[in-house]
Amino acid sequence: MPMEDVSSMLWRERSLLDLLLLRLEVERLVLSLGRTHWLAVATREIEGVVEDLRRVELLRAVSVDALAAELGLPPNPSLQDIAESSREPWRTIWLDHRAALGALATQVSETSQGNRQLLLAGSRDVRA
Repeated sequence: MPMEDVSSMLWRERSLLDLLLLRLEVERLVLSLGRTHWLAVATREIEGVVEDLRRVELLRAVSVDALAAELGLPPNPSLQDIAESSREPWRTIWLDHRAALGALATQVSETSQGNRQLLLAGSRDVRA
């Protein structure tokens, strides 16, 4: 059961990262269009998704520790460690989750950084 629990948590985390990316894209559009009256709403939506992600990450950590014990791994193993200790089809499932989460994290980071730059540029324009 721990393998299914962890996989379920990872799917939920992936879904939330997708939603976060969408919310960041909306924020980018709001910023680029100069619709600053929507900025507070966009920011609240991002904060809500981030809070949901924190809760899922906590639940995932508990599930991963249970799985680690089952696999004979130390607490808090990486997905790579879990994959290396698992048989197929789980090995492939863990590696797929790892690749997808990495790609989503990169996209979220890049979009977030772009939004910060737009915010800074907008702030400079307002001061000028």
